[in-house]
Amino acid sequence: MLRPALRDNLRLALTVALVNGFATLTGLAFAMYASLAVLSVSVGNYGNTLELGRQRLIGTTIGAIVVFFGYRAWGHLPVLIALPLAMLLARLIAGSLRLTVGYSVCCFVVIMGWLLHEQQLDSWIPLRLFWTAFGIVMALLSLRLFWPARARLQQRQGLLQLLVDLGHTLSDYLQSPPDAKRRNALTQRLRAMRNSLISLREQRVNALRELGPLASRHPVAQLWDLMDHACEMLILDLDELRRLPDPQWQAWGLHRQHEAALQFTAAVANRLLNWQGNLSRSLELQPPPPTPRPVLPIEDLSDEQAKAAFQRLTPSELQQVAGRLMVLNRIDHTLEITERRWRTLVI
Repeated sequence: MLRPALRDNLRLALTVALVNGFATLTGLAFAMYASLAVLSVSVGNYGNTLELGRQRLIGTTIGAIVVFFGYRAWGHLPVLIALPLAMLLARLIAGSLRLTVGYSVCCFVVIMGWLLHEQQLDSWIPLRLFWTAFGIVMALLSLRLFWPARARLQQRQGLLQLLVDLGHTLSDYLQSPPDAKRRNALTQRLRAMRNSLISLREQRVNALRELGPLASRHPVAQLWDLMDHACEMLILDLDELRRLPDPQWQAWGLHRQHEAALQFTAAVANRLLNWQGNLSRSLELQPPPPTPRPVLPIEDLSDEQAKAAFQRLTPSELQQVAGRLMVLNRIDHTLEITERRWRTLVI
């Protein structure tokens, strides 16, 4: 595996070589601006490169417009008067658009066009814009073609795998008999999922860099945070299920309540697998599953038969049942909140 710094330098060198080779084949003038654009916007990740390229192209366009019309309007004035006027106009326009990198590019284009290419603006401006745009496109393509950055993809795949692990863990928990072996197996799986979640959080910094300078507002980044929080809460709930004693549902006359709890837990496991299926269909942000979300049947837990059974239980036994139902209620709340916020990201 290549080190990131070496990989970025090799990618940059290869991209510049390809750009120069293409420029040589075309024979068009001012091809150096393509290589200059590649060198100035290539920063190792797609999001920042896209933002730098956007600002550079906007700044070049503004500078070209200002120098084109400014030279015709003020070209007869002394250069010590006309050029500062053009620069002031360029600065006002660039500042109103809140450009940062493009701000200096805009002024540079005005100076170069006014002082060096004033007699060939009709040909210099289109070629300058063409080669700048070409260099930016090549810089973006190089990030996809040559040693592409994979932090964003790894973040997505890791969260999807975590949903699968949670779904399978819930299913296996239901099918296993309530004994020490089940608790030990659940302990190992919970530890592995916690480690995966911690690793994903450590890698998320690089993934956010790939989304650009406004990554925190990106719907994909917000979905990562949403799934991260949901996975964390479900892991905590599973851990509490592991630690709680198993109620003797059948012996206490709570057959219907036991069946409702099992059906709800199985539906939650399937729902997590459906989340993974929806999100894995496309790299674009997908909505939650269209089927109804599983809901904890509170009415089955408070009927007359249940009330009669509860009255026969000791405080310790009631505490066991209440503890199990509280965990299921938190799981229900986690799914409801997650899907509601998820829908707002897609709208």
